[in-house]
Amino acid sequence: MGSLSAMSTQAVLERVLGDGHAGRGDVLHEMTAAYTAAWTAAAPRLLELCRVRIASMLGCDAEVAARTPDTGLHDDVVTAVAAWPTDPRFEPADRACLAFTEHYVIDVASLDDATVEAVRIHLGDAGLQDFVSALLVIEQRIRLRLVWDRLLGGH
Repeated sequence: MGSLSAMSTQAVLERVLGDGHAGRGDVLHEMTAAYTAAWTAAAPRLLELCRVRIASMLGCDAEVAARTPDTGLHDDVVTAVAAWPTDPRFEPADRACLAFTEHYVIDVASLDDATVEAVRIHLGDAGLQDFVSALLVIEQRIRLRLVWDRLLGGH
């Protein structure tokens, strides 16, 4: 299939699941719809920071380098996401969501009440639910991208 590493994740999805593959077009459509819904369910600014942090933690360089349009973030903030605990460019809501994200990626079962409550304070109950749902979609999409990179020649 050739190198996937230089392709966007959406392009990889289209290549692997596109119309040329019997029965996979519906999967592509549903995955794309879920991803689009994630960006409308949660605050794009927070989600972009968390997307980049997840990609960095999982070693998905293509996703680290990618930028989601219309998030309202300057590139210097996005590239500093690894320094979120101490960098003054990160707001309290950013810090709460990034702390949650790191725990979520490392071991979702280790999420404690204080980490969840910190997000709830900034996003409310419904916002917390939407954020977690969006985070799931984004994290799984990145993990799937990594699998396809390995299996289909991206590395």
